[in-house]
Amino acid sequence: MEIRQLNSFCWIVQSGSLKDAAKHCFLTPSALSLQIKALEQELALKLFAHKGRKLELTPEGEIFYVEARKVLNSVEEAKEKTKNHAADFSGKISLAAPACLRYYYLPSFARFRAAYPAIKLSILARSHADAISMARSGDADLAMGLFPHSFVDLEEIPLITPKLTLIIPRRGVRFTFRQIGLKELSQQPMVLLQPVTTTRAVIDGAFRKSNLKMRAEMEASTCVEIKRYVASAIGIGIIHDICLEPDDNSRFRTVNLENIFPHPRARLIYNPSKSLTASHKKLMEFVRFASG
Repeated sequence: MEIRQLNSFCWIVQSGSLKDAAKHCFLTPSALSLQIKALEQELALKLFAHKGRKLELTPEGEIFYVEARKVLNSVEEAKEKTKNHAADFSGKISLAAPACLRYYYLPSFARFRAAYPAIKLSILARSHADAISMARSGDADLAMGLFPHSFVDLEEIPLITPKLTLIIPRRGVRFTFRQIGLKELSQQPMVLLQPVTTTRAVIDGAFRKSNLKMRAEMEASTCVEIKRYVASAIGIGIIHDICLEPDDNSRFRTVNLENIFPHPRARLIYNPSKSLTASHKKLMEFVRFASG
């Protein structure tokens, strides 16, 4: 049973004519008739009886009409409450975030925009370091990043913990090690994020601690860029698992490296001196829900 069937049924009752009801429902009389027949079959009841050119309710139809009106009124009430709730949220929100987190939380941002169209949400492309600066200065209301340390002057909300993943092209690069460690990785041409990133700092630190050197064949600004270079057989790459897409399985072999490179958790930060509005808090709910 569908809402549109109930709506069509009630219009027929109110107009007393299939033709007039069809105009209100923007349907042809035959299409409307099929809807009612399907409804009667589902209920195993006869809702209407023909009286000349008029349609009149059967006793069962009269009972069903009362209940159908209750359902439709409840649906309309729910719509109004939802509209009024969304209307309570307005204003502007600016959020600074690096590429990997913008990519991962994009569906959440899209759902937020759809649910609260009166809020103007601006997503700013910034590095992890710049995101910190913008949160401190107030140039961004909120900021996301992969931060290795906590902040004494900023409020923090934990988000996801990306896992570093090795990607190996299925064609063009020979990589036959059964067990992968820092020594094996040091022997391969690597495609890595830039040294200014938190992720690169984690990787560099692990190699230095083991007195090993990497063969950084090429550097990239995003994980998407790394995938493009690796697919071109320039080398093997290390990216965040949240940047992997379903079709990447056909292009790459992947190896989880979280035991070799423990990665810091992503966090949402903001300046505690800033008064958060209901709109800010609602966006934070959407983000936290997506973080699991």
